[in-house]
Amino acid sequence: MSPKSGLMYSFAAIAAVSIIAQADEVAAASSHVVRAGDTLWSISQQHNVSLANLKAFNNLNSDRLAIGQTLKLNGSAPTTVKPTATSGTGTVTTAALNMRLAAGTWHDVLVTIPKGQALTPIQTSGAWTKVSYGGKTGWVHNGYLTASSVKPATPSTPTPIKPAAPAPSSDATVTTADLNMRVAAGTWHDVLVTIPKGQALKPIQTSGAWTKVSYGGKTGWVHNGYLTNSSVKPTTPSTPTKPAAPQEQSINQSYTTTANLNVRQGPGIGYALVTSIPNGTTVKATKQSGTWVYVTYNGKSGYVSTGYLKQTTTAPSAPVTPNAGDGGAGNASFDYVVNTPSLNVRTSASTNSAIIGRVTAGQTLRIVQTSNGWHQIYIGNTTGFVSASYVKAVPKGSAVSPAPGTSEAGIAAIAVAKKYVGTPYIWASSNPANGGFDCSGLIYYAFNQAGYSVPRTNVATYWSGSYFGTQLSKTFVPKAGDLVFFENTYTAGPSHMGIMINADTFIHAGTYGLGYNTISKEPYWKSRVIGYKRP
Repeated sequence: MSPKSGLMYSFAAIAAVSIIAQADEVAAASSHVVRAGDTLWSISQQHNVSLANLKAFNNLNSDRLAIGQTLKLNGSAPTTVKPTATSGTGTVTTAALNMRLAAGTWHDVLVTIPKGQALTPIQTSGAWTKVSYGGKTGWVHNGYLTASSVKPATPSTPTPIKPAAPAPSSDATVTTADLNMRVAAGTWHDVLVTIPKGQALKPIQTSGAWTKVSYGGKTGWVHNGYLTNSSVKPTTPSTPTKPAAPQEQSINQSYTTTANLNVRQGPGIGYALVTSIPNGTTVKATKQSGTWVYVTYNGKSGYVSTGYLKQTTTAPSAPVTPNAGDGGAGNASFDYVVNTPSLNVRTSASTNSAIIGRVTAGQTLRIVQTSNGWHQIYIGNTTGFVSASYVKAVPKGSAVSPAPGTSEAGIAAIAVAKKYVGTPYIWASSNPANGGFDCSGLIYYAFNQAGYSVPRTNVATYWSGSYFGTQLSKTFVPKAGDLVFFENTYTAGPSHMGIMINADTFIHAGTYGLGYNTISKEPYWKSRVIGYKRP
C-alpha cells in the first residue's frame, strides 16, 4: 500500500498480534483465541465458518468480543491443553506481565514479571496460565506468553530487586494504582518498570500531565492521573495509600447505564470491584463524589462513573420567576444559543454539582435567570444551570440551524475532532489523555463529547450494528457530519472510518495522526469506500 495514504499497523498493534501464543493442532482446529483487531467477520472468513454458526456455537447475542476470549469454531467444545510442571516445555513472557492472585484482570497483582522471563506452566484455565515467579505463585494471561523449549540458564525463580524505601518528603506523591514508568512523557513510549500501588515518589520534573520520577534505580515519566499528593511516608513500599475522596453531596437521581459498568468500593478506579451492572439497567444514585455516584444494584452498593450513565428522571424544582432582564424565555430581542459541542446542565450553579443533562451546539435555550456567570434554563419538566461562558446571545431569529439533511450530532462531533488535529495515531486509544486516538476511538470520543451516546467498539461493529443509523451505499452523496466507512485497509473487511466534513473530505485518525483526506483525489481511499451512515 502507499505509505502516504494507507493505514499501517502501529507498533502497539503489531506487538499485540505477535504475542498471541498458538495452541496445538487439535485445539487450533476447533477454537480461536481473540486477538487485537479481530472481529466476528474476520474470524469467520479466516476459518471458513458462517457468522450465524459462529454466533450459535458460542451463544453470542451481539458482535462484541474481548481480547483473549476463546471461540468455538464448531459444535464441539474446544480442547484445553494443560501443561505439567515436569514436561520440560516452558513459556517466555513477551512483555512486562502482571501475575495475579487468580485468573482475571479484576484480581490483585502479586508481582510484575519482566519481559523475556522463562516460566514453567503449572495449570491452564481458558486464556490464563498458572506459574511461579519470585517465590510467588499466581496467574498470567496467555496473550503475553510464547512457547519455548529452552530452559533458562539462570534460576527459574529469581529474586526481584526491592527498591529502597523512599525518603520522606513534604512534596512526595503516592501512586493510586500499579503505574507504568515510561522512557518519556507519552503512552507510546517504552515502559521501563511498573511501580506498585501505594509507592511514595518524589517528583523531579513536571511536563503537562506527566511527572518525572525515580524508582528501582531507574528514572522515567508517569501519568499524573495516578498520583496523589502526600506528606506521609508509607511504612513499606508495598503499603498502599488510598487517594483522598472528593467531598460528597447528597443527590436523588435515576440513571440508565450506557455500557456494562463496574461498581467499586470507592469513587475511583483504584478501589476494589464490588459487582458489575449490565448495559441498559436503571439505577438510583443517592450521593455524588466528583464524577462518581453511589448506587445500589442487586443488594450491593458502591460507586460508578457518571461517564457511563444517562439521566432518566429528575425531581422537578420549585417554580422560578423569570428575570425580566434576561434573554430566552419571553425575551423579544435575542436568543441564547449553545456555542460548544456539548454543555453540561447541572443541579446548581457550580461545577461540583451533579450533572442532570446536556445541551448541544446550536441549541436555543430558554433562560430563566442569570447570575454570577451561570444561566438557569428550562430542561424537560424542571430547571438546571449551565455556564454562561459557553452560551452566546444572538438577535432574535438569527440562530443558524444545520443544513437540511445534515446530522446535528455529526456537526458537533466534527468540532470536537478538529481540536485534536495533528495528534498521533495511538492503537486502541479513545481518549486524548493517552496522547492520541485510533480511528474508532476518535469516533467514540467525538460523538460522546457531542452528546451522542455510543459504546466503545470497533469499525466492523459500528458498520454492521445499529449504531449511527442504517447503512448507506458508496454511491450515496454524503454531507457534513455523515460517517464514512472503508474496507481492506490493515485487515480484511470493514477496518477504518472517519467523519465527512463536506461531500468529499473527511477527518479521521490515520497512520500519520489525526487529519484530513479527500476521497476523489486519493485512489487508496476511493477504492476502499464501502458506504456511509448518517447519525
